[in-house]
Amino acid sequence: MAKLVKIIDMKRIMKLKTGLRIVGGDDEIRIGGVDNSIIKDPFTGLPYIPGSSLKGVLRSSLEIAKGKTKVCDCGECIICKIFGKANNKETEKLRSFTRIIVRDAFLTERSKEILKEVLPFGVEIKKENSIDRVKGVASSPRTFDRVPAGAEFEINIVLKIFEGDDEKEILEALELAFKLIEHNYIGSSGSRGYGQVEFKEAEFEYFDVQGEVKRILG
Repeated sequence: MAKLVKIIDMKRIMKLKTGLRIVGGDDEIRIGGVDNSIIKDPFTGLPYIPGSSLKGVLRSSLEIAKGKTKVCDCGECIICKIFGKANNKETEKLRSFTRIIVRDAFLTERSKEILKEVLPFGVEIKKENSIDRVKGVASSPRTFDRVPAGAEFEINIVLKIFEGDDEKEILEALELAFKLIEHNYIGSSGSRGYGQVEFKEAEFEYFDVQGEVKRILG
């Protein structure tokens, strides 16, 4: 087992440039309601971004940039080092420590205050239609909810640095992933303009694991 030497706590703000949809489960059919509603915090009723969704788009952005056609399972590249390798019998003996924890992202306090004033449920309702190419008329009307442009979310990522890791390489790869997302999108309906985001400058806090171990355990 590799020795954990440092923990890096990264915080940054993600601002929506266009409306965002990350769909949640919907067990009920509500007459007059939206189609396939977005995921919301059951305690506050406000939208949030699951850490799994953000982690997935961070990883896939790097894999696409490197020309990979599936989730990487080599266990040796920088992607596998950060996110862990996919399961594969051929590489199952290779050790691969997941170095990243991506927390659920919630609205900033400022965004909560603004949304409470203009949109009590934190979402806007958008109607869309499909176009019948033969008749040239709109058909199949649908109603969607989405988080409006301008809303900001607090992103919190934890990185574990093990002995022998190239910390600079890990941080640069993660920063590239954020840049790639800005040129792509998060959530669904990205080809229709949804999910464009921008990330503000990251803030870092460092925890010296081995220094603390020596202080407490001698």
